[in-house]
This record gives sequence, structure tokens and C-alpha cells, in this order.
Amino acid sequence: MAILQQIQKRTGFLIMIIALALFAFIIQGLIKNSSTIGKGNSTAVAEIGGRKISRDEFQKEVALLQKQNPRISNMQAVKAIWDRTVREGVLNNQFEELGIKVGPERMRTLIVENPSIKQAFTNKQGVFDQNALLDYMNNVEKSKNSNPELYSQWQSFKKNLKEAEKEKIYMNLVKAGLNPTIKEGERSYHFDNDLVDFKFAAVSYGSIPDSTLTVTKEDINNYVSKHPDQYKAEESRDIEYVFIPLVPSHEDKEEITQKLKKLINDKKVLKDGKEVVENGFKNTEDAEAFAQQHSDVKRPARWAFKNDLPKVYADTIINLAEGDVYGPYIVNNQVYLTKVLASKKMPDSAKASHILIAYKGSRSAKPNTTRTKEEAKKKADSILRIVKRNPSKFADYAKELSEGPTKTKGGDLGWFTYGRMVPEFNDFIFSGQKGKMGVVETQFGFHVIKIDDMKAPKKAVKIVNIIRNVEPSNKTENQVFAKAAKFASEATGTDNFSKLAKDKGYQAKPIQKIGRYEDNLAGIGKNRDIVRWAYKKDRKVGDVAKFDTDKGHIVVYLTAIRDKGLMSAEEASPLVKNILLKQKKAEIIKKKMTGTTLSEIAKNSGGKVGMANGESLKSPVVPGYGKEPKVVAKAFALAPGTLSKPIAGERAVYVVKTIKIKKAADIKNYIPYVEKLKKQAQAGISKKVVDALKEKEDIEDNRSMIYQ
Repeated sequence: MAILQQIQKRTGFLIMIIALALFAFIIQGLIKNSSTIGKGNSTAVAEIGGRKISRDEFQKEVALLQKQNPRISNMQAVKAIWDRTVREGVLNNQFEELGIKVGPERMRTLIVENPSIKQAFTNKQGVFDQNALLDYMNNVEKSKNSNPELYSQWQSFKKNLKEAEKEKIYMNLVKAGLNPTIKEGERSYHFDNDLVDFKFAAVSYGSIPDSTLTVTKEDINNYVSKHPDQYKAEESRDIEYVFIPLVPSHEDKEEITQKLKKLINDKKVLKDGKEVVENGFKNTEDAEAFAQQHSDVKRPARWAFKNDLPKVYADTIINLAEGDVYGPYIVNNQVYLTKVLASKKMPDSAKASHILIAYKGSRSAKPNTTRTKEEAKKKADSILRIVKRNPSKFADYAKELSEGPTKTKGGDLGWFTYGRMVPEFNDFIFSGQKGKMGVVETQFGFHVIKIDDMKAPKKAVKIVNIIRNVEPSNKTENQVFAKAAKFASEATGTDNFSKLAKDKGYQAKPIQKIGRYEDNLAGIGKNRDIVRWAYKKDRKVGDVAKFDTDKGHIVVYLTAIRDKGLMSAEEASPLVKNILLKQKKAEIIKKKMTGTTLSEIAKNSGGKVGMANGESLKSPVVPGYGKEPKVVAKAFALAPGTLSKPIAGERAVYVVKTIKIKKAADIKNYIPYVEKLKKQAQAGISKKVVDALKEKEDIEDNRSMIYQ
């Protein structure tokens, strides 16, 4: 019975641990739950190497992820679960092929050694209670019917541990095959330390203007087709759009302005059949209550300096007399009435230090804080008496006694402006003078405060505002709707959406490479409807649609449709054009680089002669031109005194003549270089392996049958 009570106490904590662990596995994509893989499903969201992924299970995983992290959108969850499922699928195929399994004894060890489990079953003495864990495991295994949610979470937790262990075994097998030899270590040593001296003649690519050469669409397509792995294109869409905002009109603002004007002065009203005077904002005895009653935005009265006020109206408001009302005036889509309640001179910023003493229940208290509020106040008062006797030691006492984040700085809060601190702290500072000390209680605890410095006083006014939000009227909404509909109609059939938009006084903005499963569009935000529209089966370039949102209307023009495959010439051009220009220039330059000496070659080609000393393959630099791996490698390969053929480098075409190769002396131990190669080979191995498996496997993506 005692054990069951102990388990019952731990259940909530264990559920939290398991949920957090599951969430971490899903987000990181490192430890995968194979529950999404089912065989014999009539409908599959995907097929990976012959293994079908259940549509229903996939949707459940998406829903679970969104439940665990409400901030992510549906399509973000779909992408996360898809990436996880594909990774899981390709790895599970490998586990089965290699016979990688995790037995019961190993599973028990994994559970016992799990950090979260150890933390949950550590007793008050700080000792891990394995017997309590075993009792818990036995009871939770029996709870399938009595507590199915906990049972399911526990099973998932164990499955995640198992999948993680199988992946660890698999990756260790891969790493075991990545052991460089001593000979490779020796080669790496010489790669880093062998040096070469060589002379060269070089002709820069910049000597031939780009404008003298032509790169055709056919040139780009030919290059892309010869390098298909480098220029793969995923399915995507391009659009241009115009946003026509729904904002209040001048008439809408004027209507609110007139309503606020009626609140300023007193007015006669009928009350119980009698005509009485009802005070307006100007003469009311409680301006704050009046403002709260009539304002859309509820704000208390506050002190404000000139730079805190709306810039256009600041000079007027700061010079109002006590009781004066200013307005109505408009700031963005709000109409203001401002009343000055008082004015005085006060500093707008101050410098202070504090010693914070927390108590149980205060916001800065640590979980193990037991000090009561009364004890904290007594301690703060005691510290105040001490620091008042010796103010110069305030920073030392703060470093020793404060429980706030500024402890290491001697309690120094630096300079801060009026209103930045919590009200109690703020009021003490800005109602005092330099050197004043005292104790103030806030939500964080008790503060022993010392005012270190203050800026010169400036005029401030205490103001209270009535603020009315201006919303578009029905008339305005109808006018904006008609305006957007008209533009969408005019854009239908155009072959130059941007020009039409400009002619109509709008700005067209492009969004490129929109994926099928995106829902967050740059400049627009979340709008799944636009993506669905762009991917409809009968959609074609030049199609136009209007989408209505709370903030306005979006007119969208489809500019490109890309299917999965190789990049088009237009898409690849920014990546390929410079490569092809360089190749064309290299061929022209090579034909000019004739002669039997470097000087003769440079003269005939308009190049320069230079000298490189002590260059290595690790840092292959040609002086004056930068990194040139092919050039330095060729210098190592040439026999001294031999001229190379022209070499197309990164920045120029070169002919080199090796002067001397300085081979580094052999060393007794190449193990450090072997270890370096090993680390390089194993770096990011998990991603490399999974990416390779994805390329190898036949992956069929049927998400579009669910997510339109």
C-alpha cells in the first residue's frame, strides 16, 4: 500500500517527464517513434522502400505535436512529422536488414540510466531508489485498463529509448568503418607541412569584360544537365501580390473625433425627469474614472516628459496648465483626448543600486526558499541600518547578501528612465534625491535601495487619456472591397502584373519558391488558402485571385510553376552564369598563353609574372590572387623546372613553373593526424548517413491527398 501511494505521488511528475521526453524526440528528429509505420494499410501517406506509412497514424502524430507545442502551425507540424517519419523509415529498413535489436536486459539498463528517470526516483537523501522504480514499472505495466493514458505514454517512452539505442548501434557500426590508416595519417601530415616554391604567369578573368561574352539559355541547360546533383529543383510556385489594406477613412476618424469633442465640456441631461448638468472631461472631479468609462484603451494616469508624448503634439501638451484638456487629436488609428492633472520638475532618469532580499512566494524566490515575509523585512531593515553607517560599502554588501541578478555587479542597476522599474521602486527613486537610502517592497521581495545619481530635473506633466480606436465603417469596408475586386479584374489576363500595379498606384511584391506544404508566406504571414490556390491541379501561370483577410485584401498573380526535377535555365542562371562566363574567358585566355618562358607567356597574353614561396596544400594561396587549390596542387605535381599547361583557377588562368618542393621530415608518430582525419570523417555522420539513405530509398510522398 505504501508503494502504491508513493507511485501515485510520482505519477504526475512521471507524466510530465515522459511528455517532455517525447516532445524533445519529435522536435529534434533524433530519436524516432516507429508507431507511424504500418503494414497493409489501405491508404498510406507515404511509402518508404516498400514500407507503408499509415495516413491515420501520421495525422495523429501531427495532432499530438500541435497539442504539445500550440505555437507551431499545422503545416509546420506536418513538415516536422514528415521529416521525422522519413528518417525513421529509412533507418528502420537498415535496422531490419542488419538485424539490429535491443533485448529486455538492455532496455532495463536504458531505463535505469535515463537522466529523467534517475531524477524522478531520487529520494530525499539524494540516492537513486532503483527498487521504487522497479515497483513503479511493474504497476504501470498493469495499468493498461485503469490508466490507459499513462500506460500509452510509458510504452511510447520505452519505444523511443529502444529506437535511440538502435540508431546508436547502427551509427557506431558506420563509424567503425571510418578508421583512417597510418598511411593516410602520413599523407595528411605531408599535405599540411610539405611546401612548394613556384613562379607563375597569370591572366585575370577581369581582363575580359562580361559584356563581350554571351551565355545562352541553351548553355545553362546543357551545364545543368551535366551536373544534375547540384541543380535539383523541388516542386514550388512563385507569385506576385498586391496588398490593399483595410484602414479607417478620413470620415471614420472624423466621426470619432466629433464624438470625443462632446465629452470635453459639461452638458445638460435629463435625470429622473429633471434637467441636470453632467460634468465633462474638463470639469469632472475624477478624471481617471471618467477616462476609464469612456476610453477603449484603459490606462491609468501617468507622469510624462516631453519625449514621452506624441512628437507632433508634444510642445503643446507639455505646456498645458493643470486641468486643461487637449484634443481630440489623431495618432495612427486612434483618437486621443488628453487632460493634464498636474505638472512639476523631476529627473527623467536615475542611477541606483539595490540589495534584494526574497521571501517565500515572492517572484525572485528560489524553489527552496523558506524565509517568511516578516523575516525578509527584518533582514532588509537590518542591512539598511548597516549600509547607512557606511554607504561606501554598499556594493560589497550587495555582492555578499543580495539575491538579485545584479549581485555580481554590487547591486548596480545602472541608469534607467522614469517608469522603467516596477511602480513601488520607481516612486521611491523619482521622489527622492541623490544619496537617499531606504527599504521598498515589490513583487520580487524587499529592496534595500541607494540612489546613486540623478539627471537634472525637467518639466513633466501628469496626464490621463481617453483613447478611442477607429475601425473601418461598413461603408469603408465596401469601398476597399470594391477597389480590390476591380484591381483583380483588371489584372486578369495581364502579362505584366508589376507594371499594372504601379500604374494603379500599388506596389507588387514577389514571393518565390513557395512549397506545397507551406502556410507562412513572407510579407503576408499565415495564409494557407493562397498556397492551396497556387497548387490547384488546373492552375496556370498568369492566373489571378483575390483573398480577403481581417487586415485587407490580397490580389495574387501566379508567376511560375515548377515541378520536381532539374532547375530551369531562368532559375539556375544566377548560380551558373558566372561559372560559364569564367569557362568562356578561360578558353580565350588559354589560347593567348603561348611561349617558352613565363615572361614570354605573360607578354603574349597580357598577364603578370609572380613568385610563390612556401605554399602548402593546406593553405593553397597564390600571392596577389588568393586561394587557388588547383594551381598549388599542379605545382606539387610538376618536376622542378617544368612549365605547366594553362590552368583555369578561381580568379585567373595560370601557367606555373615549379622551383623547389620542400618535403617535410618524416616523424615517428602519425597518430595525431590519423585522429584528426577520423574526427573529420565522423563529423555530422548521422545527417550524412540519413541523407545518403534517403537518396538510396524509393520514397513516395502522398501528403497531398490529405493536406490540400
